This record gives sequence, structure tokens and C-alpha cells, in this order.
Amino acid sequence: MKLPIPMTNSPLPVEPVLRALDVLAALNLRPISRLRDLHTATGLPNPTLVRLLQTLIAAGYVVRVPPRAGYRVTEQVLSLASGVRFIDRMVDAARTPMSAFTREHGWPLALGKVRHGAVVVLHSTAPESHLSFEQAGYNRTFPLLISALGQAYMAFCPAEERRRLIRGLLTSSDSHSVAAEGMRGIEAGLMVVRRRGYAVTIGPRADRVLGLAVPIQKSREVLGSLSMRFARVAFTPDQAATRYLAPLNATARAIAIAVQVLDNAVLPDDGMRLPKAPAWPRRRLNAREGASGTKPFNHVRHD
Repeated sequence: MKLPIPMTNSPLPVEPVLRALDVLAALNLRPISRLRDLHTATGLPNPTLVRLLQTLIAAGYVVRVPPRAGYRVTEQVLSLASGVRFIDRMVDAARTPMSAFTREHGWPLALGKVRHGAVVVLHSTAPESHLSFEQAGYNRTFPLLISALGQAYMAFCPAEERRRLIRGLLTSSDSHSVAAEGMRGIEAGLMVVRRRGYAVTIGPRADRVLGLAVPIQKSREVLGSLSMRFARVAFTPDQAATRYLAPLNATARAIAIAVQVLDNAVLPDDGMRLPKAPAWPRRRLNAREGASGTKPFNHVRHD
């Protein structure tokens, strides 16, 4: 994996530095990487990799894991992003509220936005969570109808945008299950999500981690979606919603407020406190609307 080099009139880049950054980026893709993994990702020979790894270890960014004869990044790599300002203002707005949720409740959050017919993970608190089973997965894309992030966005976005996204899925998807749903079937499934107020990952039983997702709304506009990633063995989706839906919604509201603050060119206070979500009574759904433990889509499967 080669990092892109911008075309400018500046002097040529320092190759050893670029190689070290390539190695650091490759290490970030796996919990533990062996030399052959890094060679595959970077194309660098093993002697060069060893020298670069020794340098990164000396700098405190990498540690060797002797039992597995591999390498992993350390918490110090987080300091490299502490001063970053994101092009997408929603990430800047979301970092503090998302971190506050993970500190209080333990579970990691993922921030998603729909782009080009899929949902993209823009930010994650997985590195901050002792309960996380996953890498942060920045810029990873997920299908709209399978992921909780995608369902939450589609269920609450304006009707015309929703129909446009569904038409895109029906014309571009090679999945027979999506085609079997059709426009009306997908709309009906999203109505179930909208009525109960949250979305849950649609996946095979083998999936260890599920998402509980809500929209981030600014008036009628949906800015993105927010998902709490939790272990399937820890809760049922219904139990997760009962316990965490209120603070998750509170975090989504805090992000929307922070976006408005940024739009007004005033930076939010880093010490902002999340509003306490009211313990709203949860209306029981009837059989026609569907229960939170059932799939809102009859035919869509995890391919």
C-alpha cells in the first residue's frame, strides 16, 4: 500500500519517511501484523521492514508481540491525530460527544454518512473502547440495507432522497435479495425502522458484533447516522435498545447541535456536557409493524 504523493513543485519527498509511513498505515489495518503481511501490503523487502519497525518501536509507535512473532501499533499513534481538523465538519462536531459516550458506557460508536450508494465510516471510538472487537475502520464502506448505519440514514432522510437511494440500489445491486424486495418492500422495511426509532445490523448468525443505529438530524435533513457496536453475546437488539437508545439519541442530538455551532463559525467548548436523554416510554409495536428483534426486510440477506 503506497501513500499518495501530491504533485507539487516542492522538493522530492524523503523516501525513508514515506516507507515508514507506509508501514505505519499497513500496521493500522490489522490487530497484529507479521512480516509477510507487511511485505504484501507495502512491497518492501523484509530487511527494510525490520529496520523501519525497529525505528517505530524506538519512537514508541509500535510494539512487538513475541508470542505471535508479530507487530501492532501502540496507543501513542492516537497522538498523531489529536490536532487534526476534518474537511467534513460533522467529524469535528462528533469527536467530543462520541468520546463522552464511550467513556461513560464502554461500547464504541461509529459515525457514518451516505456517499455513492453506500455508507462510509467517517469516525469511530473503537480505539478508545476496552469493549471493542473491531478496528476503527475509517473510510470503510458498508451496504445501505444490511448495515445499521445505512438503514438509519435511509429510514429518516426526506422521502425523495430515500426513493432516489432505493432506485440506485435496485438498478446497481447484483443481489437477488434486494431485487426481491422491490421499491415497496424496501420502503416497508424502512418504515419499521422509522416507527421503532432505530436500526439494527442485518447479518448472519456468525457475526460477533451488531450495530444499533440512530439518525443525526438537523431539522428535516439527515446529516449522517450513529451506531453503537456491541457484542451479539452481550445483549439482544431489544435489550441494547432499552438500555442505550436514550443516551445514543442524546449523543446524536449533541452532534447535530455542534454542527450548527460550527456552521455559525463558533467552535464548541471541548468540555461540553451531553444532555441527559429523557426516559421516553417505548411504544410496543403491533404485529404488522414488526418487533425490534425481527428483520424489517424479508428477503435481504448478508451476501
